[in-house]
Amino acid sequence: MTDVGNEENRIKIRGLFISNFGNFRNIYKNYLRFTCCGLVLNNCQFKQDGSDMKKGKIGIITLIIVTVLIGFTFTVCADRNVPAVPEIQGLTTGTSADVVGTVTETDAGAWSTTYDPPTIIPGSPDLNTFNSDITGGIDGTYISSDSTTFQEVVNTIQSQGGSITYFDNSGGNYYVTQVVLPTSLLTQSVPSGFAGFPHQFTSYGDFGEYVINRDTTTPPPIVTAGTPATVINHGLHTGVLDPGQIQYTTGYNDQYSGISGQQTFTKSMAVSTGNTIADQSNIKANTNIQYIAADTGRATRTEDLLLDGAANSTDTASAILCPFAQSVSTVIPPYCNIVQAGSAFDTTLTSTVTSADTRFVGTDSTFPVVLNYNINSQGITLDSGSSPMIGSVSAYLKVHVQEARNNTTTKSEDLVYSETSTASGLISKFSKNMQYQSGFNLV
Repeated sequence: MTDVGNEENRIKIRGLFISNFGNFRNIYKNYLRFTCCGLVLNNCQFKQDGSDMKKGKIGIITLIIVTVLIGFTFTVCADRNVPAVPEIQGLTTGTSADVVGTVTETDAGAWSTTYDPPTIIPGSPDLNTFNSDITGGIDGTYISSDSTTFQEVVNTIQSQGGSITYFDNSGGNYYVTQVVLPTSLLTQSVPSGFAGFPHQFTSYGDFGEYVINRDTTTPPPIVTAGTPATVINHGLHTGVLDPGQIQYTTGYNDQYSGISGQQTFTKSMAVSTGNTIADQSNIKANTNIQYIAADTGRATRTEDLLLDGAANSTDTASAILCPFAQSVSTVIPPYCNIVQAGSAFDTTLTSTVTSADTRFVGTDSTFPVVLNYNINSQGITLDSGSSPMIGSVSAYLKVHVQEARNNTTTKSEDLVYSETSTASGLISKFSKNMQYQSGFNLV
């Protein structure tokens, strides 16, 4: 074939379209496979040559799915948006191709963002100095513990990223001059036998408060200069989330390969790391593909969108603008939710349109976290005739929701859901719409 715009070439393409349709009409005669897993079908009809299929007749079968799924919405009450980082980014791309030959497209992206409030260890205007047999006294807080237990505490604090400065006066007498505790340790219990004077610690957080407040009971202190507050800033990290931390990871992948065919390919991609509201998206991808194979040509595509969010409990007042939200719950409980959706096709003739978007960054969790995915596949109509889509197409949704109540980490809800729809043969229409929302309010 010569140039796409050449009239002779257009005539050849029209001839190819009709002959291709005729060949596959024979190949797929009396053949159809359709699978639904966990679908809500509003209207599913089988038709033969434009009339209702009757028992005993043989002919080409096409499948018409008027609406496979209008919307699947999960009502959960805990997800909140993660605030944007101070410096935001925007990324947009656009691709358009009208080709007789080969077109390929590969998109891959991963993004993690977190809000992890800093831990503030306040300073003290006074330090307790205990006189002992050391000349001049020791500027610190007295701790009573055997050496093995005290060293266990030191090792635990340091292994979790914290620090502790102390003086060993031997005989189970330690003077702590400074301690910086990671938030992951605040509620963890300390070993038995680790105590202040005369206070028995219940947790590492209790120990930290004791050092900060400098107990003034016996032995009497000598008041000296105070210490400034210590601020610990957090960020992305592995392991257990810190108190009040929110973290999201999203991923998008698209691989298209159209070999030896007449095709048009149009795609727009947009990524924004800024705060969003109800009509905006953090990731949005729209794709439009028309493909007719030549000779042994074939088009394949897979597209996937993932959203993974987890958080410890946070105050409702700091996350939701509406003042009435606190009447439902004063806290947004801990959660760990993951959702994934996508589609795939393998075809010699198709007109397919897909859209994928997600929203999870914002300062007002009145707007829920959202993931949407839609696909519409069908045949092609030209001046010389019409043909259904030829080949196979599928779409899926996977969800795992884990929620707590109040500010505890005790799991109160665990929901696992998956759904897959596939069609193959001569496909007049395949349409699937999937929507995930999670938050205090669904819109």
